[in-house]
Amino acid sequence: MDTAIKNNVKTIYNEDYKSLKELFIDYRATQRCLPSFNVNDNYDLRAVVEASDEMDTHVMVMTYPPVAELNTTEVFRSLVDGFKKGFKNDIYLHLDHSTSVDLCKRAIDSGYDSVMIDGSQVSLKENIKMTKQVVDYAASAGVVVEAEIGKIMGRDVVVKSDNDFLADVDEVKQLFETTGVDIVAVGIGTAHGFTPTEPKIHFDRLQEIAEAIPAPLVLHGGTGIPDVDIQKSINMGMSKINIGTIVHTTYMKHAFEEIKKAGNDAYPPFIMKKVLPKIKDVVKDRLKAVNFK
Repeated sequence: MDTAIKNNVKTIYNEDYKSLKELFIDYRATQRCLPSFNVNDNYDLRAVVEASDEMDTHVMVMTYPPVAELNTTEVFRSLVDGFKKGFKNDIYLHLDHSTSVDLCKRAIDSGYDSVMIDGSQVSLKENIKMTKQVVDYAASAGVVVEAEIGKIMGRDVVVKSDNDFLADVDEVKQLFETTGVDIVAVGIGTAHGFTPTEPKIHFDRLQEIAEAIPAPLVLHGGTGIPDVDIQKSINMGMSKINIGTIVHTTYMKHAFEEIKKAGNDAYPPFIMKKVLPKIKDVVKDRLKAVNFK
């Protein structure tokens, strides 16, 4: 088994678990983190899976709602199942940032391993209501449910003040205890996408939240977070990290360059054969940041 060295102790990232819930509970207890990458089609899906397998770690692939709706949740489930046959470690499939209870239900019915219901832009009362609906629906299927409280900046998220994005500890506790949600994404200063400056992570707030609830916590905005802050967050309870922007921007940039070079001779398999290694490189870089490989 391949391992990482963390705090002078060998840490294994490819253990066998009976379920994703069991993995998250163990990762929270042992200060480990599941790297999770947004993917858009079979090409970047393959890049993420190959990079993870070469580094001998489990991985989660995530579909943002526009991706899930365009490709359908059923087709993406089939794609992941196809790749699982050729690789040695677990590939978990997740629905990311869904504001729709119905889309979460469709993903659950399609066999997704986990879903996120994002009620961070509505009132706490409505957030709890939406989250509870998804938790109840997912229970019989054993699907992990992620909720969000506080705000992850970027992607047209409205932030009224410097503290508006921070998750309130009492509200986090109320959401967790009322809904029974499995994992919780909390606003602590991170942002989706590229940012002009390094995000200022409020570790004091993260510490308060980690002490308030036992749930595995989720760190969003993994593209722009310095490696040292990623590791500090993991040590404080972050058991899942979301990484998206660096994957799709690398994909689009190099695909565009190769298409320009090829001109009228551009052919998808030939183009993507050159682009896939570029995507794998950035995935491996983020895997190293998370798992100390």
